[in-house]
Amino acid sequence: MGLKKKQMQFLLLVLLCLFAYTTWNMQKRMNPSMSNEDFIRFHVIANSDTEEDQALKREVRDELLKKINEELVEEAIAQATEEAKEVSLTLNDSRDYIKNHLVDIEQAAESVIKKEGYTYKATAVLGNRWVPKKSYGNVTFPAGNYEALNISIGEGKGQNWWCVLFPPLCLIGAEVPEELDSDLVPVVPIDPKVAEIYREALTEDTYKELIEAATDPKRKPTTLKLKFKTLEMLNID
Repeated sequence: MGLKKKQMQFLLLVLLCLFAYTTWNMQKRMNPSMSNEDFIRFHVIANSDTEEDQALKREVRDELLKKINEELVEEAIAQATEEAKEVSLTLNDSRDYIKNHLVDIEQAAESVIKKEGYTYKATAVLGNRWVPKKSYGNVTFPAGNYEALNISIGEGKGQNWWCVLFPPLCLIGAEVPEELDSDLVPVVPIDPKVAEIYREALTEDTYKELIEAATDPKRKPTTLKLKFKTLEMLNID
């Protein structure tokens, strides 16, 4: 009887070890030494909290997401050659595009603002921003400092909206009703070919598991365990 009890205890210990290893291995696959430097966030701040200014914020958000992502794909396609036909979209590609098009992004935002009948100015800044805890699909990003493209409309005193610009979780995340104004709502009418190129290009293990977890409704909610680095080279404002 004593031997059987010891065998049961040993079997239980083995099962616990297997469970712990499986959990650790899944987290490792999901989180392969990722840090806050592996992402570019996107931040849009409304002029105020009036219904009109909040609606304007969403119009600016939609147009800029459409513009940035479609132009990034166009640049990637333009770089393809006969020898290298695979389209590549990387974090550095996205960062370089943003840095080189900040004025263009501001003008695009102000074009939307003017079309809607307002005279607000828009400011686009790529820099270090404190981001509160946010969820995209089944994935939760912890609060912390991230590199972010910050768009401020007018006085920038209204409620703000966040998403992940790279990888483009705000485009390929799960759908939710627009009235919720969720961080993950893919409200932008992106060309399906653009979304498909993103899916094919982001095949590195760093992002593949993340995108699958964010977009698969069957996956359990996961909180990323990121290593937060200092981001010294970014502008802080």
